[in-house]
Amino acid sequence: MRGMRDGTMAEEATATGNAVVFVDDPDDPRVALYRNLKDRDLRQRKGLFLGESELVLERLVSSRFEIRSVLLHGARWERLSVTLPPTVEVFVAPESVVEAIAGFPVHRGVLALAVRGEEILWTEIAARPGPLLVLEDVGDPDNIGALFRAAAAFKYAGVLCSPGTADPLYRKAIRSSMGWTLHVPFATVDPWPEALTTLDRTVIALTPATDADDIASVSGSLGATSRDYAVLLGSEGPGLTNAALNSANRLARIPMADGIDSLNVAMAAAIALYEFGRAHRHPATRQPDNNPTTR
Repeated sequence: MRGMRDGTMAEEATATGNAVVFVDDPDDPRVALYRNLKDRDLRQRKGLFLGESELVLERLVSSRFEIRSVLLHGARWERLSVTLPPTVEVFVAPESVVEAIAGFPVHRGVLALAVRGEEILWTEIAARPGPLLVLEDVGDPDNIGALFRAAAAFKYAGVLCSPGTADPLYRKAIRSSMGWTLHVPFATVDPWPEALTTLDRTVIALTPATDADDIASVSGSLGATSRDYAVLLGSEGPGLTNAALNSANRLARIPMADGIDSLNVAMAAAIALYEFGRAHRHPATRQPDNNPTTR
């Protein structure tokens, strides 16, 4: 913590324009919002969410969300490379104090509280050009993070979620996505899954069902100029419900070795999103649809 009380640290804090508060007591009332943080409580009672790590903070600064404050290990403040808006209050504390306040080991020594703001309407996302990722009841925040990271990597226009899907703004989901849940727009679809039939695009359900078409065949039928499709995935274990499958226009499966019935949902999504985008990257390699099936 050397430098936190001396002139050098004060000059650095002043140069950013932020109000910096040094905290050495976990019970300090000024950091009450950070005490024993729970995602659900932050969402329901305070309209906030929590970001963790320096990389997430960088992505948060460039996102649509308003940052309320940050809580940092002392060394992190001295090394912080992002420029925070001057309205953001900065709390700086020793590592042991930060973790005593939060109630868990803090990843990379950086926490940030941000305002959720108004939710985006699912119809607004559905109206955007480009492919969509659609999730039914994916409950694991780590999977949510990986799915959003794939959506960002393959330039998907947004993510539509069933009401039973985990919150993309949960701390673990944000961290697992490398901060991309803060940039890829998302919304909850209601009524589910009936609303999927109103999407003005081809809905492709990913499933290991034997009556589904090979993913390469489905990809080849999309057309090199069309990006008006949505990829529908379900939770691990039960997979997509019958109602969701019935809302799809096509069923696609990833061929696998005998005895392997499925992949982790995030891995399957990465393969599918890459495959469906292949025709747009390399139109000449597009494969013909030898077994078209419309559902």
